[in-house]
Formats: sequence, C-alpha cells, structure tokens
Amino acid sequence: MLGAAASGLAAAALGAAGTAGATCASISGIGNGGGCTSTPTSFAVGIGTGTTATASGLFNGAIATGTNTSATSVGAFNLAYAGGNNTKSSAVGNLNLAFSQGTSTIVTAGGTPASIGNVAFNVGDSNIVNAGPGIGNLALNVVSNNNIVDASGTGSSALNVLSTNNIVAASGTFTNATNVASKNSIVAANGALSSASNFFGDSNIVAAGPGPLAIATAINQTKQIITRTTPGINVNGNSFP
Repeated sequence: MLGAAASGLAAAALGAAGTAGATCASISGIGNGGGCTSTPTSFAVGIGTGTTATASGLFNGAIATGTNTSATSVGAFNLAYAGGNNTKSSAVGNLNLAFSQGTSTIVTAGGTPASIGNVAFNVGDSNIVNAGPGIGNLALNVVSNNNIVDASGTGSSALNVLSTNNIVAASGTFTNATNVASKNSIVAANGALSSASNFFGDSNIVAAGPGPLAIATAINQTKQIITRTTPGINVNGNSFP
C-alpha cells in the first residue's frame, strides 16, 4: 500500500512537469518563453539548464533553479520552489507552499483545488514529500535522504529529521508522525489527535491511532513494533494506562 502511494505521488508530480526549458521568466503572462509560463497576477522563473516553471491562477509563484528542475503553482496564493537537480515541486489549491532543495526529489503541497494552507518542505535527496490533500497539513523532511514523508487530512503533520530510508505518514485530524535520527523505519499516525514518534531508532514500526489520543513512541529501539490504537500511551512497549 505504501509503495503504491509513493508511485502515485511520483506519477502526479512527474505529470505536472512541462517541456524542458532553460533560464526564463514570465510575469503576468508576459515572458521570454523557454519553459516559463504564467497568468495575470502570477510569476514564473527558471534559472538553469532544463528548468521549467508554471504559475497558473491568481497571485501564484513558481521558481525553479538548478538542472532539470520543475516548479508548478495552480490555484491562488501558492508558491512552489524547486532547486537542485531533477527535482520537482508543485503547489495546487490555495495558500499552499512547496519547497525543495535537493536531487531527484518530488514535493507536493495541496494537490487538489479544495486544499488550503498546506506546507511541504524538503532539504535532501531522493525523497517524496507530500502535504495534502486537505487543510493545514505539514510535511517536513530536513537533511534526510531516501524517505517518504506524507501528511493529509486536517491539521496533520509528518516530520522527518536527520534520517534515512524511512516512511513517515500522518493522516486524519490533528495527527502527528515524527522520526528523528533514525533509519529503515515506518512511523504512522491516523484517526484523530494521535501521535507516533521514533527517536534514534533502526528498523522499527511505530503506529498510533485511530485513537483519539493514542500515542506510540520508540526511543533508542531496534527492530521493534510499538503500537497504540486506543487512548493512552505506549513508550518502548510499556503502556499507560
């Protein structure tokens, strides 16, 4: 299921990319061509070989820098930035932010016309980072490589920091999945007001939800399965109450 989700996200982002261009600019529909397009009130800028930038709608911005990068904003008050090499960022909906600096990475924020206020942020290589669809979701991947980070629903957050080869996913209403300084792990929260976290771990599965108020936490664990489905806390296999 997670593999299928990753493939779907990748296909969606790749499908949003335009024809390869070069350094270009387009502001309010006026530009020099070469891979940048915009509509009135929006702007698109591409800097580097093979960059493309598309801003379609009201007050959108799309910025692509580096080599073979693509940035796309569609809707209203969105901003997409893609920097590095073979990186794609897209913001679709309203008030969404997609930011990526790295290599071979796909970052999406919003994803549907009804999505509002989602933030997808990446610094790292070979990642898929997605916030949305939904309202007010945050997907954050920092100094981490080869990860899938996904947040969807309402007010959910997925955070991955200093980690490699992980899947970090939060879905539902005000859920959170956090992975710090860990590798080869799956961290997932769903439902409502649930939280799953993995700190300094290796090859763990940590899952919380549907709850509400289900909390599962792994600290300095290896090859452990730690879950909580009902209200309460499970820390390193110790449940309260």
